[in-house]
Amino acid sequence: MNESIEQTAGRNVRSLREEQHLSKTAFCLMAGVSRPYLNRIEAGQANMSIKQLDRLAKALGTDVISLLR
Repeated sequence: MNESIEQTAGRNVRSLREEQHLSKTAFCLMAGVSRPYLNRIEAGQANMSIKQLDRLAKALGTDVISLLR
């Protein structure tokens, strides 16, 4: 079974956030998202816009494509 794009992005957001030793609270402040929304993102349950993906990518110091691979 293939992973959905939401699951892939969520897995990559979580992985990069943890690699950078960022707490959920700190990352939420950096990315401008709420904690419940970040939980949904990292669980692969959020249908994010390109604009939202771009904000997350910038907060993590990467690009949108990297979140989707």
